[in-house]
Amino acid sequence: MNKVTTNLLFLLIVTLTLGCREELEPKPFEYPRLFTGTVSKTWALTIMEETLNGELVDRFTVGCAADDRFTFYATSDRLYEVKSGNTLCFEGEESTLTDSWAFNNATATLTIIVPFLSSSRLPFIVRDVDTDDLELEIFFDEEGTGSYKLFFELVDEG
Repeated sequence: MNKVTTNLLFLLIVTLTLGCREELEPKPFEYPRLFTGTVSKTWALTIMEETLNGELVDRFTVGCAADDRFTFYATSDRLYEVKSGNTLCFEGEESTLTDSWAFNNATATLTIIVPFLSSSRLPFIVRDVDTDDLELEIFFDEEGTGSYKLFFELVDEG
């Protein structure tokens, strides 16, 4: 009797396991949509922080970049655009910079140009992002003891 009960129990477990299977559908990688939206998202820099050895050194606004707009497009070529506002950071600065963005999920690194920091792409660590706030950090020394944190807020979603 014990062998029959064991066999029935095994058969019941197998039947339930096979009967409760859901078909898995792969979902495309969606994390970058937080900073691109489904079409585009435009961000404004609100504040910057300078840290040294993990301690806050200074918190400030970048006056010449306060009216700049940073737009990430959800296109296959990952278009990125920075539009300067009325106040320019450098003489002869272009009013619109067009480039591309790149994101590495393994290191949470967003590579973009931030014109008032550099004319080249820089690797920023995405510290926090949600639907309307974006926090990026970049280290400015080889030891990784000093950094700038950039805080953005959503201005427009296309």
